[in-house]
Amino acid sequence: MTMFEITSDDIALLNDEDLRALVGLLCESEARSRGLSPSAVTWGGNQTAADGGLDVRVALPVGAAIEGFVPRAATGFQVKKKDIPRTEILTEMSPNGALRPAIRDLADRSGAYIIISSVGATSDTALQNRRAAMKDAVNDLPGAAALTLDFYDRGRLASWVREHAGLIPWVREKIGRSIRGWQSYGAWAYAPEGISGEYLLDEELRVRTDTDVAEGGFQVLEGIKRIRDLLSHSGKVVRLIGLSGVGKTRFVQALFDDRAGEQSLNPSLAAYTNIADGPEPQPTVVLSDLIASRKRAILVIDNCPPDLHRRLYDISEDQPEGTEVFELEPSSTDLIEKLVKHRFPQLSPVDSRTIAEFSGGNARVAIALSETVDRQETVAGMSDEDLFKRLFQQRHESSESLLLAAQALSLVYSFQGEDVSDGDQAELFRLAALIGKNAQEMFQSAAELRRRGLIQ
Repeated sequence: MTMFEITSDDIALLNDEDLRALVGLLCESEARSRGLSPSAVTWGGNQTAADGGLDVRVALPVGAAIEGFVPRAATGFQVKKKDIPRTEILTEMSPNGALRPAIRDLADRSGAYIIISSVGATSDTALQNRRAAMKDAVNDLPGAAALTLDFYDRGRLASWVREHAGLIPWVREKIGRSIRGWQSYGAWAYAPEGISGEYLLDEELRVRTDTDVAEGGFQVLEGIKRIRDLLSHSGKVVRLIGLSGVGKTRFVQALFDDRAGEQSLNPSLAAYTNIADGPEPQPTVVLSDLIASRKRAILVIDNCPPDLHRRLYDISEDQPEGTEVFELEPSSTDLIEKLVKHRFPQLSPVDSRTIAEFSGGNARVAIALSETVDRQETVAGMSDEDLFKRLFQQRHESSESLLLAAQALSLVYSFQGEDVSDGDQAELFRLAALIGKNAQEMFQSAAELRRRGLIQ
């Protein structure tokens, strides 16, 4: 089974709430793929609460072009985990012998009513029987011929999910079979609010390209627009560079957020991994599988080293013309101050400004330092040296040994942080030798620095 494969047995393992959310996400993705607003899709509330007979509703503009698993502009889904044979279909559609008003409304709109069962695995005969039951339920309805009726079992639902590759890691995670190191769209850059957190925009010119004629670069929102334009077409490769802590991951996350500018990328196409998490399968395997199966997805590879980037580029059979390189520069002091105030409202305005100025445009530094300040404390008036000590020690005892290790590790742009051998490709033992340590000691120091958020 490849990473982008899902089976009917996987669908059957979803609970009621996740099943309904999956259908809602699939409907949103169908709308986005046709350039329509996902806001036309609604679902929510308790699965067992009274819902008028519809768990997920699609209400696209009249005449909107839609087909496939969402067959009409007005489509309602009743989502059930249990199997629903003929007798229960009749009761579901016509409780107490009266057809539900929501189904009547769909008929008036020449819409579609679909029942989904994630447990049922129907044969062709059983499927026809269920469809026949649905038709019998609306037999006395004027204009019933205008209403499209269908029944999706777990096999058809799995087929639908396979058309939206970015949702497969989401399903696998929900059923306890997550794919190591891979995620669907989510809060890739840690934020307490998750994906609901608003992306804070900077008015400074922070995005540059090597092909841009404007020497001053352009604002973040324009950068988001340009990358979206590129990635909306198949075979495009974008590389986002910049110093650690300037917000690259959060920037990429915003590409899929419809609150940041217009024409956001479809989040159901996104498959994210951070190379530091040791993904399995490797990105090269994932890309090969996507090409072989001719599935559309947008791979987001965080902390992607140049050699991996080249291998991914070479695998593409479309042979893209080249990689578009965008550089994200550090945030302005004003933006960092806004971020600190948002994440740490207990800090005084003076403390927020002091931390923002000290961070040098690095959001990670600002957040790490803010986390050391208790409610009754202040960092106003502290020197840069005192602020650094506070950031580095983070309520721990002073450690000259750890400080020396940090200084040695900071001499290089990056380093291999797991190999403690003295082999040709090993780097820790060479850096350790500079300060009289061995590779294992350096590994332990690097792990502690990472735990404190000081290795980026």
